[in-house]
Amino acid sequence: MAIKNLLVAYDGNEPAQKSLEFALQMAGKYNASVTALHITTMPHYDSRIRKLIPEGVESTMRELKREAAAGVEKAFREQVKQLGYKGDVHFLVEEGEPGITMARSARFFDILLLGQFTAPLTSERRRVNPEELLARVGRPVIIVPTRLTVRPFKEVAAIAWDGSSHAARALGDAMQVLETKKKIYVLTAQSEHKSNVGAMPGIDIAVHLKRHGVEAEKVQLEAAYRHIGRSILEFCDKVAPDVLVMGAFGRAKLGARLFGSVTRHILENHNLPVMLSH
Repeated sequence: MAIKNLLVAYDGNEPAQKSLEFALQMAGKYNASVTALHITTMPHYDSRIRKLIPEGVESTMRELKREAAAGVEKAFREQVKQLGYKGDVHFLVEEGEPGITMARSARFFDILLLGQFTAPLTSERRRVNPEELLARVGRPVIIVPTRLTVRPFKEVAAIAWDGSSHAARALGDAMQVLETKKKIYVLTAQSEHKSNVGAMPGIDIAVHLKRHGVEAEKVQLEAAYRHIGRSILEFCDKVAPDVLVMGAFGRAKLGARLFGSVTRHILENHNLPVMLSH
């Protein structure tokens, strides 16, 4: 299925602006629509507290929320205009708990794009846990670094591959992007860390990719397990691919620790867009 419908979490701050800029570049390549999602929240009070709130306060709060959302939409449309984008764009306002609302909304789109995080995301002072978001969303998520300088695509991608189910899911979800690239680097790491996944006799991930019509080159990174994330980013800094594709390595149970040390290191230090799936 072609990429035709992108969702960007947008509140007007610097990370959101950068993710929108990258989303518009993707949309230009794939002739896709871009929708900016702004989430508002209303406080929930139990019946005892609600009785103490003066009449009209809630309606006033809702009006203030609407005015704030209108300001964010104005900033969104001004940024689109400044970037000279002429394609199909939309602005969507949803009310609810930020993490759940973002995940539920993203299920109606091909890819969700977010600004970079080094701590739980915050929406109207409510925390959005990226690990729980990824576990809920059911769609690939692209994290766009704030330091990224958006440039024309080189049509090169990198994949962090360890043979796990998480990596396989990420590869499958990213195929609609990877099939448009001229070159793909498949990054594997040789370390002392023991694993029951990885190489299998008679099966080659590069052959799989070539059967999808893309040139793939396997790259063996030499690193101790605790330094694999750093080795992946060093390679990406040298080659400068358009995107790094990887699975959210770690425990899968919602509420448990989803991101492993490799994923967490990359998301705290990356200088290129990272496409994640779980």
